[in-house]
Amino acid sequence: MMQNNITTKHITTRTMNFENIVTAKDYDTLLIQFNALKRIAISQQAQLKHYQKRVQEFSVERVIELEAELESQKEMNTILTEELDTKQQEQ
Repeated sequence: MMQNNITTKHITTRTMNFENIVTAKDYDTLLIQFNALKRIAISQQAQLKHYQKRVQEFSVERVIELEAELESQKEMNTILTEELDTKQQEQ
């Protein structure tokens, strides 16, 4: 089985080439392979749920940030408009 090490921010993961996995010939080794692949699938399913949740949180956080920026810009526009009106009235 070919494995590549990938290091990202102090985390090392291994990628596996599942296309080249050779099935064991005896039952005991086949059972070990099955259980290993089952654990990998369960782990990846948990990771997927985690990252889906994070994406949703980031999306909500970004919308909140953008709304805050918009409100800030509206307030600044109001202030600038009032100042402009005041200057025009003075002339």
